[in-house]
Amino acid sequence: MSPSTASQPLSATRMPSRWVRHSLALLMLGAGLWASQGVARAASDSTVVEAIQLPAWVERNGQRRPAEPGVQLRDNDKAITAGNSRMLLRMSDRSTIKLGEKTKFQIETVTVRKPQAAGPSELSATLRLVTGVFRYATDYSSKALGNKRELNLKMATATVGIRGTDFWSMTDAEHDAVCMFEGKVEVVRDAKPGVMLDKPGAFWAVFTGEPEKPAGQATPDQLAKFITQAEMQPGQGIVLQGGRWRTVAGVLPSGAQANALRTSLQTAGYPAKVVAKDGKFEVRINQLATREDAEAVLKQLQANAALGVTDGRVALATR
Repeated sequence: MSPSTASQPLSATRMPSRWVRHSLALLMLGAGLWASQGVARAASDSTVVEAIQLPAWVERNGQRRPAEPGVQLRDNDKAITAGNSRMLLRMSDRSTIKLGEKTKFQIETVTVRKPQAAGPSELSATLRLVTGVFRYATDYSSKALGNKRELNLKMATATVGIRGTDFWSMTDAEHDAVCMFEGKVEVVRDAKPGVMLDKPGAFWAVFTGEPEKPAGQATPDQLAKFITQAEMQPGQGIVLQGGRWRTVAGVLPSGAQANALRTSLQTAGYPAKVVAKDGKFEVRINQLATREDAEAVLKQLQANAALGVTDGRVALATR
């Protein structure tokens, strides 16, 4: 994770309002695209894995398994992405969490209250960004229903108080950074007064071993980079519930051989399955969004010599 996106100097001037409106329109486009797909929806107080740009993992009780669409995350679960990977999570109030590459994110606690059966919900959560890139966005339908939320995101040196907003953050060994896209958040560090970010493009960063500086304004180039860091990249190995393409990593003569390949792929962050077919055993990765996504995964597998995938093909799943 390069800190270059947050280490550039801040602009002291406000961004043109037309550019801000255009950027915010781009920000909402990704969320709308995924919402239109037939993907999993968060149930009760769960947070659901909605889409993954492979490879990626979910870690529970110290056990790591490949991330799959529809998996419900519990308290203390971790979501982990590899290089050039992404993950989209959906919270119970329909708000979204997007994770960029090389990210480790933990749900510490989530509680949902509904004082009246037919009334709005009240969501409270403590989240932790261990390392990497994070973006949170409130769902507009949730706002319309009057749902309330009180979330805190812990980073290495700071905690971000979220009260309904759209913002980006990242943390690594060198710095913590937060950028506001819409709404407001409060950044709290140690016992110091909180820093309120409440204007589009408002930006705060603190670097290890350096004095904290006042919040400033992200430049247009910085904001463009922040936007893309957590967005899915179409055709680069995206799986989602309802995806109809598959990558066949191998067709093997014995179940033992197929299971060994499946285990190898799962360890590497690919949700592989074994299916008996015509007296042989196919090792598949299902639910890929498009043919291009399936082909991208096959290329990833073939490029990793340790996996032993030398052949393979892609196929459209039949209903």
